[in-house]
Amino acid sequence: MKYVPRPGDYGVVRSHGIFARLIQIGTLSRWNHNVIYIGDNVIVEANPKGVEIKVCHYDYTEIAWNKHERLTHAQRERIVEHALSTVGSNYNFWTIGLLAFRILGLKILTNIPLWEKLATTKGFICSELVSECYRVAGHPVSKKDDYLVTPGDLAERLIYQ
Repeated sequence: MKYVPRPGDYGVVRSHGIFARLIQIGTLSRWNHNVIYIGDNVIVEANPKGVEIKVCHYDYTEIAWNKHERLTHAQRERIVEHALSTVGSNYNFWTIGLLAFRILGLKILTNIPLWEKLATTKGFICSELVSECYRVAGHPVSKKDDYLVTPGDLAERLIYQ
């Protein structure tokens, strides 16, 4: 039986295309995107256009949901509420650059205070959005700062639930 996501669930997605492959290679994961399910077949996601509400389209043929996460009803509501509050925010290309340098072993280039400020204040990447929503709801999904969480980190969490 196929799992039906509940409001507040996050999904990890494996999609195709050049940028999807670059994310997969760079993060050593087969997963490259994250979404938050808000109910009624609708998701919130951060993509290069910004944070958007979308119908949970089936372009995402390979999606895994965090179905074993122990969340209270109040936490689920808070996740959805916070995700909706971010709609319209920008995509954070600075964070993508910062993660790319770290993955390439050039962490020293990212230890510039201005870079970290830009990476933490100029919008969201998909996994950062999920991490922040869960942290705000009192259920952190990573020990990393939100902006450093990758789709692979969230996928790995699914394995160990």
